[in-house]
Formats: sequence, C-alpha cells, structure tokens
Amino acid sequence: MVRRSLMAVMVGVGALAACQTTPVPDPAPAVVPAQAPAPEAPWREVAAENLVILQTVTGAIVIELAPEAAPAHVAQFRDAIRANLYNGEYFYRVIDGHVAQAGLEFEHRLDAWDTVPLEADRTVEAAGFVPLGNADLFAPETGHRDGFAVGRDGNTEWLLNCPGALGMARDTPPDSGATEFFIPIGQRRYLDRNYTIFGRVISGMEHVNRLERVAPAGEAEIPAFTDPATAEAAFAARAQALSANRILSIGLAADIPEDLRPRWEVMATPGAEWEALKTSKRDYGIYDAFVVTPPKRLDICTLPVPARPVHAD
Repeated sequence: MVRRSLMAVMVGVGALAACQTTPVPDPAPAVVPAQAPAPEAPWREVAAENLVILQTVTGAIVIELAPEAAPAHVAQFRDAIRANLYNGEYFYRVIDGHVAQAGLEFEHRLDAWDTVPLEADRTVEAAGFVPLGNADLFAPETGHRDGFAVGRDGNTEWLLNCPGALGMARDTPPDSGATEFFIPIGQRRYLDRNYTIFGRVISGMEHVNRLERVAPAGEAEIPAFTDPATAEAAFAARAQALSANRILSIGLAADIPEDLRPRWEVMATPGAEWEALKTSKRDYGIYDAFVVTPPKRLDICTLPVPARPVHAD
C-alpha cells in the first residue's frame, strides 16, 4: 500500500417480658443489602478531542479516533489536522471494493513528517471486551470495545479493517506510516494486524462511497511532480482530475468554540441496547418470504455500532 474500539436498614429489637428480670438482649446487627450496580448509560458521548469532522465535496464524514488502541497514530493525525495538512488535498487513491486513501500522495511532500511505529495490535485484558457471539474467519474471537470492532487472540487485541475503519498507509517497513490515511470501502480483513487502525467513521460513510474511483499517479508520472520546470502544471492537472475528491476541510471538534461544537454519541458496548440490536439482526426467521432461514450469525463488519448527533436542548 502506498505510504502514507437508598436501602432501608432493618433492626430487630428484643421485647421485655412482663415482670421478668431477664436482661434485654442487644439489638441485632444492622443488615445492609448490597447496593445494586448503577445502570449503564445506553449511549456514551465521543470526547471532543477524538471527534473529527472531514468535509468533502459531497458531505461531512464524522470520525471517532481510538487513542487507547493507537496513541502515536492518533497524536500524529491530530498534529497533521491542526497543521492544516489535509485541507485542500484529495482522496487520490479510491479503488472499488478496496480503500479510499488521502493525504499528500507524493513521497517528497512527506519529508517534514516523522514516521510512527506500527500499532496494529496491543496487549489488553478482556475486561470491557464484548464478544460478538459467533465464529469468525480471520480471528479466534471478535467483538467490540467501546464501539470499535476488534479481534482477539489471548490477550492480544486489534482493530479490524471493516468498511469505515480509519487506517494509516505506509511503505514496506512496518514503521513507515506518517500522514497518508485510508478508509476501507470493502471488507479488507486480510489487512488486520498489518496496518494500524486508529479510528472509524461513525457518520457519512455514504460520502466515502461516492468518491470517484481513481488511481494514484504512476511511477512514470512522478518525475513531473518533482521537477521544478513541470511541477506547477503537473499539480494543476492532478488537482483538476481529483476535484470531485477534494477535502474541503478537516478539523477536531475540540478546536471549535464550545457553543458551535458538534457533539456525537455512540451506542454503549457493553449495553442492553447493543445486545438487543445484535439479537434482532441474527433472527431472519421473522420474514415469511424466506424459503430457507439463514443461520443466526453475524458478520462483524456488517453491523457497525450505531452513532447519532447530540442535539442542543
């Protein structure tokens, strides 16, 4: 690939027997029932520092970053956004059924940016992981953590290359990613643990799917972009060819004034609503038109965890 997740207290009291000298027994110890755990919130709000708004020609793409899974990648992406690196750039590699890739495209434009270490998986305990509930073709176990689709093998966990994931492109060396990001527009699970996933699209995937299919500049074309005598004309022609895939702006919600800041929330995983949704998507027996009832299985990439905007009161 081109470089660049109030209880009552009961007290028993002994009674005095009439005309008896038997001492009154001490009160029985208070019995305090264990407090029931607080109910889980069915939705959680995305932190403003992790909420990215990417405006394309056809509409807004809303992304949640995953700093717990890939801290170095998230930090670099935030820095690039705040440096206005992507504003006015393009999705320059959009391959049907594969990925939409964006950034600076040409190697000589990436020199100012350090590379980041591969963060394709991590070691994390199972607490907080919610199993999908059926077998997977690529991982011993799959499920969700904080709304992100993940795979697990023992205590090793990784984010999945489902449609809508946010990944970092790189050269052949594992630690060569820098600025070029991609969004799968097909299921690319064979990329799992080979490329770092550091977020996911929570709204606007239809705008990713509407991008024009284009190939990156070929090797024979690249000298025209590096030669000062031809670079201006080459970049102008390239901009015209990619105009439908232009990134109008990209920013972090945290950098928008609070009274104008967009807010989004994601269905909680774990959570009762999420479990009910998974159950409903497994049961196709309710449809009378089906001749053969499908097995009660879910493909983890076909049911992204829902998200919704938070509207001001």
